[in-house]
Amino acid sequence: MAATPLSRSCPIRLISVHLLDAAGQLLRALFLDREGHITAQPHYLPRGEALILAANQQRVLGAQGRVQVL
Repeated sequence: MAATPLSRSCPIRLISVHLLDAAGQLLRALFLDREGHITAQPHYLPRGEALILAANQQRVLGAQGRVQVL
């Protein structure tokens, strides 16, 4: 039986928001909270909720940011 990767088995996630300049260089790494606000402190969220919030925030930021669920 193959081991399940940790990234798929962990139900709790962080949402990392990387704000980028015009050249695509990282300006600042921040996080999203449960309500979708960008904050300096990490907030832990259920996986499904984190994926939805990350997708919505990526649409808002467009090329000015990169949103990842960790």
